[in-house]
Amino acid sequence: MTAPAFDLHAFTKNVRELASRAERDPLRFMRWTPPQKAFLSDPSPVVLLRGGNQIGKSYAQCGEIIYRALGCHPYKQTHRVPVEIWVVVHSWESSVSFQSKLWSMVPKNELHPSVVFVPGKGFVGKVPVVRFKNGSIIRIKTTSQGQLGLASATLHYVGIDEPPPANIWGELSARVFRNNGQIGMALTPVGAPVEWLRELVKDGKISDHQASLTVENTTPEGCRPMLTQEQIDDIASRYLPMDRAPRLEGAWEGVIEGRTFDAFQEDHITTRAPPTGPTYRIGIGIDHGADAGSQVAILVAVNPAGRYAEIHIIDEYIAGAADPETHATEILRMLKRNGMDYHSVDRWTGDRKYGGKRYGAAMSNNRLMRGFERILGFPMGGLPFRIRNAYKPSGSVYEGCSVVQEAMIRNKFSVNAKCESMIRSLRLFCWVDDGTKHAIDALRYASMPLLNRNLYVPNTIRLG
Repeated sequence: MTAPAFDLHAFTKNVRELASRAERDPLRFMRWTPPQKAFLSDPSPVVLLRGGNQIGKSYAQCGEIIYRALGCHPYKQTHRVPVEIWVVVHSWESSVSFQSKLWSMVPKNELHPSVVFVPGKGFVGKVPVVRFKNGSIIRIKTTSQGQLGLASATLHYVGIDEPPPANIWGELSARVFRNNGQIGMALTPVGAPVEWLRELVKDGKISDHQASLTVENTTPEGCRPMLTQEQIDDIASRYLPMDRAPRLEGAWEGVIEGRTFDAFQEDHITTRAPPTGPTYRIGIGIDHGADAGSQVAILVAVNPAGRYAEIHIIDEYIAGAADPETHATEILRMLKRNGMDYHSVDRWTGDRKYGGKRYGAAMSNNRLMRGFERILGFPMGGLPFRIRNAYKPSGSVYEGCSVVQEAMIRNKFSVNAKCESMIRSLRLFCWVDDGTKHAIDALRYASMPLLNRNLYVPNTIRLG
């Protein structure tokens, strides 16, 4: 059967029609990246998309605003139209940039005829206003104006594009929450004091979505990546070291002076599988705690052969207080996703028991082993491996950190990019027990017994 002839005229007509539709209603053709979709789908009263530059934060904010203004949100229930929405930015320059993105995404046929957009200047008006045919209004405000004019405002949604002053946050919150509205923040935490914002996240009052600048996080659903790893690496090289963590990961703070691991570089972060061979050994180090992020398990591959130690961090498990079975299950899952099981681990080393009282008793290596027994179906005392107590003589922290630092200097160190907590700790740890120490301790427990047995020789040797 002869295939039908290709109709170039019809093809060209269809392409033009698609282009016309995309220009009239660009939001209809939008495909979101994983961080953007997580932000758009979150129904919490306050949602924060905290990410690096170039991650698409402002476009996600524009999508949220337009969905609400049109009453057609695809991911959550919102107010019936018409609604009043405010966009709060820091300066006029940033306002113009945001307005351009908003204009590029808004369906033009839904706008009120009075709306005028001037490229390079934004929407016409002393206070830029975007009106829709359905009565919805978007007002764009700048915090540099001092007073935002909140006296009679009742708002359905506020979109914040940069860290605002704490006093303005308080005013906006009162106006939004009395109307059962929502605040959405999409920002990189630089350029303004953010400690108050960080405390709200810590207290659970803000739903926080952190997004690092990675190929995965810049790949829209069903599409090709918007950035290659080479482009991301080039972006990273343009930032000063102290700015890289906030601007690439949305971290609360950058690298600070006096950090312990000043040899830690971006090149040490990898997505490659760790090296293998007969001289490599696998270790798991565990630091116990009940606070958020203080129960840490680190999976490493080390090579004790040769003149210098070689350390590769494969994966991490970060949690707070939970029962032993939960911790055991997640550690086994960590091994499984790296193609391993408990047979693969040459040594398990854990911290001394944590003295918390949640879940009935202090978390300890013994309780965790009982959890493994129940999960794996072994009788009590029948676990085929043992979680050994970390030996911590005077100077062991310094010695362990020195070995890790030496591995970095000799380029015999790597950490997988998925180990976000570990990476943050390596960047920021400076001998202060500020939350970064848990991962560092777990790293020491995992690697040092396999690298330097002399430090871990017990004081008493039993002759059998």
